[in-house]
Amino acid sequence: MAHTQPAISPALRAQAPRYARQTESRLDQLLPGCADLLAQACQESPDLVPYRIRQALNRSLTLSLVPVVSTALLNLPRAEYTYTRQILHADPKGRFTVVAIIWPAGQFSPVHSHYTWCAYRVLSGVLTETHYAWDAAAGHAYPFNSIARISGQSACGHAGLEMIHRLGNAAHDDAEPAVSLHVYGIDSERVASHVNRVLTSVQRLDPDKPVK
Repeated sequence: MAHTQPAISPALRAQAPRYARQTESRLDQLLPGCADLLAQACQESPDLVPYRIRQALNRSLTLSLVPVVSTALLNLPRAEYTYTRQILHADPKGRFTVVAIIWPAGQFSPVHSHYTWCAYRVLSGVLTETHYAWDAAAGHAYPFNSIARISGQSACGHAGLEMIHRLGNAAHDDAEPAVSLHVYGIDSERVASHVNRVLTSVQRLDPDKPVK
């Protein structure tokens, strides 16, 4: 299972207004009030922001709305052979950006940490998340566990090497894509370049010895 650089739909950049007087964003259309909850979460203590953002996502994505939102996102333009990031909302003050990711079967992110805080929730399908520990002396990342994130589950983390992971869709080729919603603490113009810190010194997984 390989990873490739994710595609970002140019058409959907226009759906994510950066200023308050522009038309509503795709997120506003799908989840009215969610952007306001996320903005409120950013006003808390900086150490609590990722957790507040995660709570805001969970409050907005009720069980009845998740299938509707997931179906709408699957109907948006996307790449055929890699995972696609769709920018759904850009906070007018540049505090956060909301991104949907569509994961075809077999597509994984590279092993990475983050330059910014982040939070995400799985909307449909199952995502496999492998966590890595950073050995500062060796300058190397080692996998220590792997979790299956099913629809409805969410996670969050701070910037830095304390949270290193690899995320993706381990399903077979004939399976439906997985869908997840992510919030990053950065303005939309820098999402493609200033979110993931890709790590190159990493112990690769042995497919015959799954991580516990």
